[in-house]
Amino acid sequence: MNGGLYLNGLTSAEGLTLPETMNGYLNLRGLTSAEGLTLPETVNGNIGLSSLISAEGLTLPETMNGDLYLSSLTSAEGLTLPETVNGDLGLSSLASAEGLTLPETMNGDLNLNGLTSAEGLTLPETMNGYLNLRGLTSAEGLTLPETVNGHLYLNGLTSAEGLTLPETVNGHLYLNGLTSAEGLTLPETVNGGLGLSGLISAEKQMLREKYPHLAEKIYHG
Repeated sequence: MNGGLYLNGLTSAEGLTLPETMNGYLNLRGLTSAEGLTLPETVNGNIGLSSLISAEGLTLPETMNGDLYLSSLTSAEGLTLPETVNGDLGLSSLASAEGLTLPETMNGDLNLNGLTSAEGLTLPETMNGYLNLRGLTSAEGLTLPETVNGHLYLNGLTSAEGLTLPETVNGHLYLNGLTSAEGLTLPETVNGGLGLSGLISAEKQMLREKYPHLAEKIYHG
């Protein structure tokens, strides 16, 4: 198949035979179960499985050259992700990182905004898209990649305690939930803006003086 295949009205994969190769979007977002589902070995477009509530029985391609949407999964139990994801990975409903093994390299965006704790979370060594962890309320156990080449969302953190930021963020860095700059060490390089809207003006000014190379990145107000 060299185009898209839209089967989003299917609620069951029973009797479904898909092409061996998909070079376009495979839309199966109506499926709530992977029972009977055999996906193509190669998918060079996006896969929409955003209504799956369980990974039981799900076998994904080894390589994803598009986006993978699994945004209704609340648990990683039984989930084996592709070794390489060259698009975005949507896991926005995961409530826990227990059992989650992410690809070593993410060439798209990674959405984990449903996580409130970093316990058990091992992030990819390389993040070439944005990293959305806006649901985290604590940095305990959080190890971020040294470089994030997209935006980094950590808006749920109210304290910088235990937070070690990447050395380089090539997009925006969002820390709008912080109510204090105490313990905050900013990256060496931020090529986008710095969102710190929860800090009072005096603390923002203190950070501008401490990090003159980032002064213009810290939003006023």
